[in-house]
Amino acid sequence: MAPHVKELSEDLKKIIVALHKDGLSYKKIAKTLKLSCSTVAKTIQRFNSTGTTQNRPRHG
Repeated sequence: MAPHVKELSEDLKKIIVALHKDGLSYKKIAKTLKLSCSTVAKTIQRFNSTGTTQNRPRHG
């Protein structure tokens, strides 16, 4: 069973995207915001594919 992890706030996701647009690398953003590199990468990839930082609706 996967561990339960809190979602990132919309404000934090927007900060991640803004820092990336300013030219910072995933590692630099992760270190600055004290997040994992994979979290930063997934957030930016989701933004690039959907154009938004909002979570997708879940079932259940």
